[in-house]
Amino acid sequence: MRRLLLCAFLIVYGVSPAHADPQFASVDEQLAYLSTLSEEALSHYDIAYLNLVCAQGLNGSENLDIPSCLAKLGEIADCVRLNTELNLHKFRLAPQDYENSIGQYRILGMVTYAVKGYGVQYNPALIETPDNLSTDDVFFKDSRNVFLNGILQREPRMGTCSSLPVFWTALGRRLGYPLYMSNTLLHFFTRWEKDGERFDFEGSQNGCVIDDDEHYRNFPVKVDEAKIQYLGLLESFSRKRELMHFLITRGACLHANGRFEESKRAYEFARACYPSNFSQLALELSKKQDHE
Repeated sequence: MRRLLLCAFLIVYGVSPAHADPQFASVDEQLAYLSTLSEEALSHYDIAYLNLVCAQGLNGSENLDIPSCLAKLGEIADCVRLNTELNLHKFRLAPQDYENSIGQYRILGMVTYAVKGYGVQYNPALIETPDNLSTDDVFFKDSRNVFLNGILQREPRMGTCSSLPVFWTALGRRLGYPLYMSNTLLHFFTRWEKDGERFDFEGSQNGCVIDDDEHYRNFPVKVDEAKIQYLGLLESFSRKRELMHFLITRGACLHANGRFEESKRAYEFARACYPSNFSQLALELSKKQDHE
């Protein structure tokens, strides 16, 4: 199941209020606190807020304004909500164009309105193939490449497979959509999952691509069942697992900028937040790199 579609719709802009940023003595104190919260406690936090919290103090985040970023996300959500309802007749008239799925209609619309109305896109300088992968130091050097501030607080609004799935998940949840993050080896994507319906998708200036899990067993690299099971690939993320990945991304950014002790702490927070083979492997790899 794979399709590429980008429709042009009327764009109408709305505004939503900013999120209040809690105060801590240091970023590490805040991250240490969040990493100890239960799944239930974390479920009360906005995924976009947690992502931006993990971007604090990084290269490229010097002017990070979390409330402003969240307000912009709310504005985009208002636009998507309005236009999705205004164009609902398109689904009613030709549901077969959306695989008879209201979910696919809503996701295709969400991507369309964000791309056409706000210029959300994949950073063309960082588009990779299995034969052309950037080094970690290039990819993670600037936090705006991998955290939401690159999409919500700069023009053009550019992200990568580290930040765009977070953006789509955060945007969709504001609209009440049952969205989750997931990953395969070297790649993240977003998933719609509810009442027996499940499909994966990605969105950028090239449109909205909808796939099933089988696609991600072979893209961007082929993964066997043993590796899928060992690393927990292709699973829908829990809230603790989302935060774990944000902390790992923070650690990679710090490491790429030579801030090794801070990087190690971020990886340790990730391991404490969500103990798994994945977080343990990330921590061990960071320690190994520090000694090379």
